[in-house]
Amino acid sequence: MKKSKKLAIGVLIGIGVLAISLVVLNNYLEARIKSSIEENLKKANATFEKVDVKLLDRTAEVINPFIQIKGKTLKVDTILLNDIHLWDYISNKDIIIGDLRISKPVVKFYRFEKEAKDSASARKRSSFKNRILIKKVNVSRGDFRIFEKDSNEHRLYTSLASLKMENVRVNAKTLNETVPFNYEIIRLEVDSIFYDLDQQHELAIGKFLMRDENVQISDFRIIPKYSKAGHQKTIRVEKDRYDLSIDSISFNDLNWSVQNDSLKFQNPFTRIAGVNFDIYRDKLPPDDNSTKPMYSKMIRQLPFLLQLDSIKIRDSYIRYEERIQAGRPSGIVEFSNLNGTIWNITNLDLSRQDFPETRVKARADFMKAAPLSIDWKFDISDPTDEFQISGEMGRLQAGQMNRFLTAAMNVEASGEILDMYFNFYGNNDWARGDMRLKYKDFKIEVLRKDGQRKNKVISALANLIVRNKAVKGEKTQKEINVERDKSKSFWNYFWNMVKTGAFKSFI
Repeated sequence: MKKSKKLAIGVLIGIGVLAISLVVLNNYLEARIKSSIEENLKKANATFEKVDVKLLDRTAEVINPFIQIKGKTLKVDTILLNDIHLWDYISNKDIIIGDLRISKPVVKFYRFEKEAKDSASARKRSSFKNRILIKKVNVSRGDFRIFEKDSNEHRLYTSLASLKMENVRVNAKTLNETVPFNYEIIRLEVDSIFYDLDQQHELAIGKFLMRDENVQISDFRIIPKYSKAGHQKTIRVEKDRYDLSIDSISFNDLNWSVQNDSLKFQNPFTRIAGVNFDIYRDKLPPDDNSTKPMYSKMIRQLPFLLQLDSIKIRDSYIRYEERIQAGRPSGIVEFSNLNGTIWNITNLDLSRQDFPETRVKARADFMKAAPLSIDWKFDISDPTDEFQISGEMGRLQAGQMNRFLTAAMNVEASGEILDMYFNFYGNNDWARGDMRLKYKDFKIEVLRKDGQRKNKVISALANLIVRNKAVKGEKTQKEINVERDKSKSFWNYFWNMVKTGAFKSFI
């Protein structure tokens, strides 16, 4: 046999042996990777229909996995792993994947009592020696639901459109954190969010979009479950009925983390546009005599850490309706064309010497007529809840106030207020300040109990007092003192300041 033929045969045999070796190695590695994936799934108490590994394509696919751990379930159509880095796995058992795709995950979480920490699980996490790196993660079309214990109705429902992350890392350190992984880039798009707030209200969000640190929320709503009459049947004491819609909320640089087991949210600029807020209160049920904290205390005691440097509110409307007596119309107060800015809403580092002052500056049309501006300051870190609130209101026809005065005080006013200025300061216990009123042809009529017919005798006496002192002119009242009723809100407290000053000016 010629030498060239022998060489050719040797080469063919070598190629054949190499091909067989590659097939054997391929089958071995495929079986090893498949076995490793199946073993890890079983450790996580997962069931699955099939695990398919294609070494030449460097891909692996898990069909219909289902995991259930302590009240949490995860069901997925498919999990696809692309671009598996074989050498890192063979040499170090590290799992490095170029692309992870998860299709139609359904996560269900049942709220149970908090269980004691599993020390065995903690030991397993601390002994985790490998590292996991996933360069790209893509999740498409899924649901996330939270249920109350022993209930078929979800407390929270989220419809996920897509989730994209880059450089997701898992190691022994991250496994001991509240969030067991870290990432560099994220894009999250949610079609809808529903949350059952309480017995009377639901929360809904039309769309939630996060691109890195920028967050956009559209069509935010708090929806009453019942009509005004139906709402009253669900409460034992006075409780407001809320109907709130917000066109958009945006955060331009939202950063969140975990600090000492508490969530921390920080954002330098927040924009809120298109608020429409209807508040209804029926005064016929018994009073709710529980203590109502001041806003500074509420923020101070939030169950999470918060820092919002600046909040812009644009094109908003607030309507407060109060039913005071059966068979009579409700009193109504409106603030339209509301625009304002809030600075320094934070409960971080409350003990620091340079803790920033919170400030609210806003302008609106009161009763759709009189321009109103306020400047409100308080210190969230101050346990006495000190504050200062000042402002000014322009020309207002007295008749425009009757929508509230007639229902709240059983009086009907005529004439007009030309200008009003107020400046109050106080704390959780008391407030004092001054007020200036300028008015013209001001007159009041006291109504009978039915709220319709005028009580001529009492009206004549009332107008005798008013006519002598307050028909036309300008009055400034100093040292207006008000004690706070702590079972009422801050706005009731503020209303009592203004009402006390007005009464002193007119009578």
